[in-house]
Amino acid sequence: MKPVTAATFDRWLAAYSRASVENDPQASSLLFAEDARYYEDPFAPPLIGRRAIYDYWAVGAVNLTDKRCAHEVLAVCGKLGVARWQSRFVVKATGAAVALDCIFAAEFDDQGLCCCFREWWHSRRTDDLCEAPDDAHR
Repeated sequence: MKPVTAATFDRWLAAYSRASVENDPQASSLLFAEDARYYEDPFAPPLIGRRAIYDYWAVGAVNLTDKRCAHEVLAVCGKLGVARWQSRFVVKATGAAVALDCIFAAEFDDQGLCCCFREWWHSRRTDDLCEAPDDAHR
């Protein structure tokens, strides 16, 4: 068993953020194992598999623009990483500026791919998209 380090988790989060900002569902899906479980909602069944994760991101990517992200590693233990992740973006259909503040729990396999991903998030509409997420990792 290869444990996750703060540095490797930080790099994974940076790649996740980059894929989000660049609206790149391919890059995002490649961060996950072929049989990964992705829990976008704690009360709903997970997305299962890299293809389902790709499809989820592809739908979301076309609806959002002007994305900015930041993250902070909160803890690592064994194969688990926990982080705070923030994002700001504009919803194309409405022009609404939105801020997200999330907690991620990500479990990794021996190849460094995420095999189980859980997120809890809150959102709010914001008039100040120029205000950056408040973490230094941008």
